[in-house]
Amino acid sequence: MATVNNNTSLTLPKPTEAAKDSNSKEGYYWCSLFITEAVVIIVLNILTIIVFVKKRGVRKRSTYLLINLSVTDTGVGALVLPTSIFRRGNTYGLWNVHMPPKWLISTYGIDTFFFGCSLVFLVSISIERLHAMKHPMRHRLISSSSYKKWILGVWAASVIYTSITVSFLYFDIFGQQFWYIVAGCVLVSLLILSSCYMAIFVTVQRSKQPELTTRHARTERKLTMTLFIVTLVSLSVWLPYVLFTFLEFKLSRSFSVEALLRLRSVCETLFFANSFVNPILYTIRMPEFRKAISSLISTWFLCRSRICQRTEGNRTL
Repeated sequence: MATVNNNTSLTLPKPTEAAKDSNSKEGYYWCSLFITEAVVIIVLNILTIIVFVKKRGVRKRSTYLLINLSVTDTGVGALVLPTSIFRRGNTYGLWNVHMPPKWLISTYGIDTFFFGCSLVFLVSISIERLHAMKHPMRHRLISSSSYKKWILGVWAASVIYTSITVSFLYFDIFGQQFWYIVAGCVLVSLLILSSCYMAIFVTVQRSKQPELTTRHARTERKLTMTLFIVTLVSLSVWLPYVLFTFLEFKLSRSFSVEALLRLRSVCETLFFANSFVNPILYTIRMPEFRKAISSLISTWFLCRSRICQRTEGNRTL
């Protein structure tokens, strides 16, 4: 079984004693930043789920994948970030809570599950968009049940992948090298994403898509461009963390422990930001989504004002 003290793959490097006070302040900064990210992620993605589920104007078969992506991102904010904050606080000495190896490995299992789901749903969206652009008529014939089966398969695959990851960590198979395998899987997924959208770009440039009506073609292209931007942003914030994972051992020879922790924290901040940029991009790029969000917020404020008025009226009586 993996041990916390000896297996560097399961622990963050500790700051030196001489830098304890300054690192304590820095630890509070990073934990506060992660807490803020967690709140923003949860609020924005819950709003996104409500809009896609409740508003018929924005609910299409293609949005089934977006709904599940938002569910996954909500899990990142509600479960992954709290465990990361706990580990980071322990590393900086903000609290000194001993975590048995089983607990520590379980936190990495949570990370693996939600980040794995998020990445696979992004890959699924890129494949779905490629099919929509290359075979528009066939794509329109895909049933809702086919989408649901695909989504169920993604969740099942994530459970299996997480189980394998936790088992490898628990029995300390491959040791530090295991994280290179995980990072390699992430890199392959990012390459698939890039390839799909490159193929989409070529398809859009070469094909006029005469079999589609002008309105439908514009809608499909606009949705594809929106999801391309979502994926491009995801690539931008995932890559630094993936590269850091590959290069961490070499960087440890050139940088101090404090500098390495700082660099890791920056990469993780970008990594977590991926979970809240999607709702922002939907609001900017999708007019129907923007209207639905505005309507939802207006309704909430209206209901709240009415409740406040009733409360004030009861107090007067």
